[in-house]
Amino acid sequence: MNKDRIKKLESLSREILWNLIMEEVNDVQSEFWIINITDIVISSDLSYLDVWVSSFKNKETLAKTIAKHNHEIQRKYNKAINIRKLPRIRYRYDNKWEIWQQVCDTINNVTK
Repeated sequence: MNKDRIKKLESLSREILWNLIMEEVNDVQSEFWIINITDIVISSDLSYLDVWVSSFKNKETLAKTIAKHNHEIQRKYNKAINIRKLPRIRYRYDNKWEIWQQVCDTINNVTK
């Protein structure tokens, strides 16, 4: 699949998955405070769809908690997307914000 179509599919998938994740983890959302999908990457052969997520609280358990609901999320996603080959959804915790914060703290400490 060409890169433009993959980018469009990633954009559409972000919207669909955001709604599905919020629907499925609504009962435990208070554990994480705010859940954010930071990135979605679909492999070029459409085998995998990696969803990068972050939160303000209980960061370590976020991806695992969402993955517990993956069967239902995957089923609803497959119904919502109209393509021949459906990617398998995987969840990853995104720690870019924490790394960025550490770099800023280090720069601030050096400049003092």
